[in-house]
Amino acid sequence: MENVLLVAYLLIVLALIAVILIQRSEGGGLGMGSANSNGLISVRGQANLLTRTTAVLAALFFATAIGLTVLAELNRNTSDILDSAASSNGTQPATVLDALSQMGTGAETLPLPSEAATSAPATADAASPAAAASRARAT
Repeated sequence: MENVLLVAYLLIVLALIAVILIQRSEGGGLGMGSANSNGLISVRGQANLLTRTTAVLAALFFATAIGLTVLAELNRNTSDILDSAASSNGTQPATVLDALSQMGTGAETLPLPSEAATSAPATADAASPAAAASRARAT
């Protein structure tokens, strides 16, 4: 049902674009009408027909958009990342990091802030270019 409504939505969009481009604007635009009234339909009649067609297509556009939204909401399966982590292991995780590590998403390879502070080099300025330049000047 959703695919049928989606195809209809796309057809309505294409028809709406075509009808809007055919209409005569103030500057002429892509309007297909002519100035004489010898044709099948007069300029005023053509404007009324195109205006009504645009209104009908716009109403159908909004109706199908709302219909697609309702169908998408009905078919949506909600699942929480913490619920799936808890159901896979049977225990309730204490934090989000625990839940991610239980799921096996690679969160266990991330260093914790306390580990990052202890693994930092003791002399950070030894590798800096400014420290190397000051040592070169000292010698």
